[in-house]
Amino acid sequence: MAKKVDSEEELNKLSEEFGVETPKAKLKKDVALESNANAAISVLEKKRRSLVDFYKNEEKIPVMISPLYAPYLSRVVRESVNGIVVEVPANGQTYKINKTHADHIIAKIKRIDAMIARQKRAGSVTENFERTPGELHI
Repeated sequence: MAKKVDSEEELNKLSEEFGVETPKAKLKKDVALESNANAAISVLEKKRRSLVDFYKNEEKIPVMISPLYAPYLSRVVRESVNGIVVEVPANGQTYKINKTHADHIIAKIKRIDAMIARQKRAGSVTENFERTPGELHI
């Protein structure tokens, strides 16, 4: 026959004894976990906002992306640094963006220029001959 539980204290004792979690205990645990998660999220959000302010206050550099690079980078170049994204259209107009993102975009353009130059050198069959082995550097 089942025993009637009269008090919450007795219910907590029995639940601990049998390893069963009461609904109130589970609710308290969930509320505590949620408040810890919210605190962690607010700390991370403050850190992200401080990064946004840092990049907004950074020196602005004019950047122009030619439409020639659209097949390689897409029509709108997205550059993300530390989770902060800057988008610059590849339409030939000049835009002022912060130095950190500009440096990354300029580095992308330089890598594409080097790749195009390598393709041109390798594609020029008439100039790709060696008089001595190892003379040609493609």
